[in-house]
Amino acid sequence: MLMKATAWTTSRTRAFRFTRFRPRRSLSRIGSKVVILATWICAAARTAIDSERNYLYELYNVYYNPTQGRWYGGSGAFFDMNTNDRRPEGWTSADAAGLAILPGLVRYDEVYDDAAVPEIQHAFRVTVRATQGHVYPASHTAGSTSGALPMGARLRLKASVNVTQRTSDPHMQKIFRTMQKYGLLVADNGSDMFITGTHDTLWNNDIVNPAFYSLTASDFEVTQLGYNPPSGVPQLSSVTASPSVLTGGQNSTGTVSLTAPAPTGGATIALGSDKASATVPANVIVSAGASSAPFPIATTPVAASVTATISASYAGITKTTAVTINPPVPSSLTLSPSTVNAGSSSTGTVTLNGPAPAGGTVVALSSSKPSVASVPASVTVAPGSSSATFIVTTSPGSSNTSVTVSATAGGVTKSATLSIRKRRR
Repeated sequence: MLMKATAWTTSRTRAFRFTRFRPRRSLSRIGSKVVILATWICAAARTAIDSERNYLYELYNVYYNPTQGRWYGGSGAFFDMNTNDRRPEGWTSADAAGLAILPGLVRYDEVYDDAAVPEIQHAFRVTVRATQGHVYPASHTAGSTSGALPMGARLRLKASVNVTQRTSDPHMQKIFRTMQKYGLLVADNGSDMFITGTHDTLWNNDIVNPAFYSLTASDFEVTQLGYNPPSGVPQLSSVTASPSVLTGGQNSTGTVSLTAPAPTGGATIALGSDKASATVPANVIVSAGASSAPFPIATTPVAASVTATISASYAGITKTTAVTINPPVPSSLTLSPSTVNAGSSSTGTVTLNGPAPAGGTVVALSSSKPSVASVPASVTVAPGSSSATFIVTTSPGSSNTSVTVSATAGGVTKSATLSIRKRRR
């Protein structure tokens, strides 16, 4: 359903304008890794991308305190771009609507690189002077002006607008065609009908400004206000793994869950893993009438901890869960026999809690009384095996005593006691 924007409190003849984010680049240390964050700043809003993890961070009311030599922000919003999730209902973001700023920006590269981006395929953010309530996909209300558009409202440049008559520049026409197909999303209160682009010194205001001034609010229509999935239609709600922390070579069970029972014929959920050390089936089927289904997660032995992201996708929605795969560590140490005569030997067996990876697992050995009972410096558990043996050699001249033998790997130590009896003459 289409509704003309005749009920706006905003002037219907006000021209559109184009404003740009100012850029900054910074380094942020995450753990032991330095990740380059590409950032844009507009007034007091800042957005940063972790391109390695596909995360988006956006801040509101950002300012630099020169006295303290540090940045401050009024609030922050996090978006996992590996999913299609929006902010929880009632939550705001750096934009009052609760929407992410970055996806709504006009980027110079997508406008002018026609070979890589023949047509822009996303909506743009737009601000208006006042709003009333909010509709999906917005999650936050920041106004109650009677007759105003809600946050999240989508405007669309009318198909009847001949973009070639508004501007002769083919790249501005490209932007206008995007407005006709994907439209604008009301993202914040602010200046009337301001559309925002990323900063780039190559923007030519002598081209951009006349083009945008050729459009007025009356050139746009308001599409249906908001969208919510029809009641009862199942959507993917979560994917989980149990256990979520395990030793390589052990298996975990994943579970996908829907918001409603699967339809006739069932629901096929696509699965994936971003690490070779954790594998899942290509898909799992939630049977008709059921709301969840399990699937196996197989892991392989690893030499160092690995965190795998398990993904599940259905009907345009993707959910993820993390599975941490750890290298094997000692689970027990035994000595046989545990009591020997001085000068005799005992066989130690160290057992891991999982199979050793390629290259094996080196277990460090020690004795509390090396002059009485000696052990090798280490023993290697062969790849694919979970145990290895070693010899404990005792001194012939030892008197009655006891010795603690220890085995250490991966920060875990297991011990056993060897009793030594004095040899009788």
